[in-house]
Amino acid sequence: MRGHDWQFVDSDKWHTQPFVIASSQLMRRESRTEQLLKAEPWDIVVLDEAHHARRRSGGVGPDMRPNKLLRLMRSLKDHTQGLMLLTATPMQVDPIEVWDLLSLLGLPSEWTENAFRRFFNLVEQPSPSPEALDELARLFQSAEQHYGLVSAEEAVQFCSGSRLRANRILRALRDVADLPRRQLEHTDRKAAIALVRANTPVRRLVSRHTRELLRKYYKAGQITTPIADRVVKDEFIHMTIEERELYKQVDEYISNTYNRASAKERTAVGFVMTIYRRRLASSFWALEETLRGHLEAMKKGNDESARRGLDNDVFDSEVDEELLDTDEAAALEHEALTFEERSTVEDLIRRIQALPPDSKLEKLRAVLKELRNAGYDRAMVFTQYTDTMDFLRDQFSRNVPIRLMCYSGRGGEIRSADGTWQVISRDDAKRRFRDGQAEVLLCTDAAAEGLNFQFCGAIVNYDMPWNPMRVEQRIGRIDRLGQENPLIQIVNLHYDDTVETDVYRVLRNRIGLFENVVGRLQPILSQLPQRISATVLTARAAIKLKVT
Repeated sequence: MRGHDWQFVDSDKWHTQPFVIASSQLMRRESRTEQLLKAEPWDIVVLDEAHHARRRSGGVGPDMRPNKLLRLMRSLKDHTQGLMLLTATPMQVDPIEVWDLLSLLGLPSEWTENAFRRFFNLVEQPSPSPEALDELARLFQSAEQHYGLVSAEEAVQFCSGSRLRANRILRALRDVADLPRRQLEHTDRKAAIALVRANTPVRRLVSRHTRELLRKYYKAGQITTPIADRVVKDEFIHMTIEERELYKQVDEYISNTYNRASAKERTAVGFVMTIYRRRLASSFWALEETLRGHLEAMKKGNDESARRGLDNDVFDSEVDEELLDTDEAAALEHEALTFEERSTVEDLIRRIQALPPDSKLEKLRAVLKELRNAGYDRAMVFTQYTDTMDFLRDQFSRNVPIRLMCYSGRGGEIRSADGTWQVISRDDAKRRFRDGQAEVLLCTDAAAEGLNFQFCGAIVNYDMPWNPMRVEQRIGRIDRLGQENPLIQIVNLHYDDTVETDVYRVLRNRIGLFENVVGRLQPILSQLPQRISATVLTARAAIKLKVT
C-alpha cells in the first residue's frame, strides 16, 4: 500500500508486503499459514474477533486440542514484535479460554492454566483457607515480579482508605513466609483477597470498555455522545395448523433417527439432526433447502454431493465454526446419510412445498410497518442462513414495495433493474444503507462482526441463535457509541411452543436478557446450544437452567 492506493499482488507474494489485511479464515489454510510464518517478522499483528482462537471443546470437553486459529496464533506470537487481540466475548464457556488468549501475550511462568483456573475459584470463596491465601499470595508475587509492584496508593482503595493498613497487607502478601498472612485479621484477609483479585494478568493485559463505563464517561463529561437505551420486544408467533403438524413430524424424525443410531454413530447423526432443527427454527424454506441437498446426496451416494450446502449448514449458522473444521463437518454429514430415510425426507419436502406463506414472514411485515410508523426509517433484519435471507428478499421483492439490500458471506447485494442481484463491496453496502438507499438490510451473522451502523435504530431477529451471545453481537452493530437514536428497538421473532422459545422466555424473565449486556452469565449462556441440542435430539422435554 502506498498512501491510499491499493494494488493486487500475486497470491504467493502477498506476505512480502509491508501492510496486510486478511481474513482469519484465509490465514488458517495451511498454505497461507506457512507463508505467514515464513515472512519477515511483523511489527504488529492485530487479530479481530480473537475469541475464535480457542480449544475445540471450549476447554470443558474431552477434546482439548487448539483449533487451527489458536495453533496459528501460538506460532505467530514469536514472529511479531507486537500483538493485539480484539474481542467482545473473551470467555464463552470456560476461563481457560481467557488463559489461552492471555498466554499469547505473555504470562508469568507461575500462571499456568491450572493455576489460572484455581486462582479464580479460590478468590470467589467466601473464606479461603490459610493454605489458599498462601497460594493466592504466590501468584500475586509472580504478577508483581512480571508487571511491576502494586503501589500503596492503589491498595488504599481496598483498605478503607488507610495507607497504614494497605502497607501492612502488601507486606503480608509479599512475604515468602506464611506467618504474616496468618496473623491478618478477618477484615484484612478480605481486603487482601480483594487486592489480589484486582491485580492479576487479566488486569495488566486487558483494556475493557463496557456500556456502563461509557455511561460514566458521559456523566463525567469525558465523552459528549450519550449512550442509547434499549427497548426489547418479543413476538411469539402461533404456527398454523399445517405448520405445527409439520413441526411435530420433523421433531419425530429427528428423535427417531437419532435414537436408532448406536452410541458411536450418534455424533454424526446428532450433528445433522441438529442442523435440521436449527434451520427449521429459522424458516421452513431453509429446512427444505438442506433436505433437498441431503436427498440429492442419498440418490447419488457420493462425497461431493454430500458437501452440497455444507457452507450454509455450518458456517452461516451459529454452529461454532472454530470447534469443527470443514472436512470434519463434511465427513459427519456424509456418515449420517446412511441413517436417513429417503421416503421420509421426500415426504417432508412435499409438505413444506404445500405450506401457505410462512406465518413468521407475515409477522415480520407487520413489525417493519410498526417500526416505520414509529419513526425508524431503517431496520436490519438478521437471520442465520443465506437460504432464509434469500427467501425473505424474494418474498419482499414480489409483494412489498420496499427498498431492500442484503449482506451475507457473499458480500453486499443490491437488486438491479433486470431483477437480478448484484454483488457490491462491504463499504459500498454500508454507505448505501447509511444514505437511505434501502429501508431494510437483510443480513446473516456475517454482518454481526466488524460492521457498525450507528445510524440505524432498529433490529429484527428473524430467527434466534441457540447461543444468546450471538444475538448480543447482532445488537452490537447498532448499540454503539454515536448511535443517533436515544432508544434502539430490538424485536425478536419466535415460533411459540418450542424448546428454543421456552429457553428464551426463562432467560428474559430471570435476567432481562438483551436489555442488559450480560457479563458473569456469559459462560452459562454459551453452554445453552449443547443443552438445547441434547434436548431436541431426544424426546421433547423442558430444559432446566441454573441462572441467577
